Amino acid sequence: MLTGGPAPSGAPGRPHAARPGEVARALFVAPPPGRVSGRAVALAVLAVAVAAAVGLLRQPGAGALDTVWAEDGSVFLADALREGPFAALLNSYAGYFHAVPRLLAALASALPLSAASAVLAVSAALCTGLLALLVYVASAAHLRSRLSRVLVSAGLVVVPVAQDEVLNSVANFHWYGLYALFWVLLWSPRGRAGRVVAVATVLLVATSDILVAAFVPLALFRAVRRAGDGRRDRLGLALAGALAAGLAVQAAGLLGGSSSRALAPDPVPAATGYLLRAVPAPLVGQRWLGQGVDASWLLLAGLAWLVVLGVLAAALRGRTRPAWVLAGTAALHSAVLYALPVTLSGVAAPRYTVAPAMLVVTALVALAQPAPPGETVARRAQVAPLHLLAGLLAVVALVNLRVDNPRAYGPRWSAEVDRAGVACATDGTGTELVIAPLRVPAWTVPVRCPDL
Repeated sequence: MLTGGPAPSGAPGRPHAARPGEVARALFVAPPPGRVSGRAVALAVLAVAVAAAVGLLRQPGAGALDTVWAEDGSVFLADALREGPFAALLNSYAGYFHAVPRLLAALASALPLSAASAVLAVSAALCTGLLALLVYVASAAHLRSRLSRVLVSAGLVVVPVAQDEVLNSVANFHWYGLYALFWVLLWSPRGRAGRVVAVATVLLVATSDILVAAFVPLALFRAVRRAGDGRRDRLGLALAGALAAGLAVQAAGLLGGSSSRALAPDPVPAATGYLLRAVPAPLVGQRWLGQGVDASWLLLAGLAWLVVLGVLAAALRGRTRPAWVLAGTAALHSAVLYALPVTLSGVAAPRYTVAPAMLVVTALVALAQPAPPGETVARRAQVAPLHLLAGLLAVVALVNLRVDNPRAYGPRWSAEVDRAGVACATDGTGTELVIAPLRVPAWTVPVRCPDL
């Protein structure tokens, strides 16, 4: 492992080989002292509300509140309506269990069917906002500047890739959850409430995606380490236990036959996809990259890699105060989180880039950390790389804030519910509501007339 940090003289940190204890101290840092004030709570609530509103407004066309996306309706809502919300929790889909999407679909099924589209979209947007807030808080020990913490957390809300799949979709909660899980496993909250939130988050994400297996080494590393006073990290043990419990649930589904998925292992798409998709994605965005890999894609991917190399060069030359351990750990998990689903499926789906892309941003922000504000003017000038990176990410986010996608073309949920009402009034036998994206065969939600 590599680590690095400021020398006592104020000289810029350089990467060097480090013992496990040094790595652990660099990764699992106590947060800065402080207390949670009423004003801070109010700002947090406002931030989540704004984040959810931004997420909902990102969907063009028919809008998020009056459309239902694919698996949100055909799998999770349909199962909750047909079997009941609690029985549906035991159903797996695509090879693993999805606790959070099932719970959100259960909420939608308990309310009038006409409100289901809005409930699903708003709950998905709120979850994204809450995860963004969690990352902002959890990153405080590593990233002391507010700008750095905004950059690593706001990416959840304005992620510039895979908008046709992950925006305001409960089915795709886990891609955001995987990224947040990285920060939660590094987090050492001072209060009991923070520790409860951390353990609950790990358990919910782990019971919603089997890919949390990528974090097992990190969780074990924290669980077995000892603090400077020789004591065990009790929170680390609890986090590892929650991760193990979630993976045990996922493994039980596979071993018991309730979960299954066809695999087509192929390492080539994982390697090429990471170089050409996952790394360039947050630095270029979907609108400019397009869909197919062509000459312009390769050119833009090359420019994105120049940005990465530029940030790395600035760190190596002492232009910044890089957090080498954080940067390396984020980069490693970015590559693993992309390689796992792509290698197993043989397909480089755009949604597979979401968590890896945000971890790329984390690695770059960690490398671009400026000197502490108490140092000389020359050291304070080290904020330039971070500000340039922030400017680039802001431009990409704005360009990709509202991108045309299949959900924009409906069908509108309200129109489908009205049509179903007419059908029930005619024969009373039930019908199917067509949902986005339009295709053949259609994505549908079977409903009984009493559900309307």
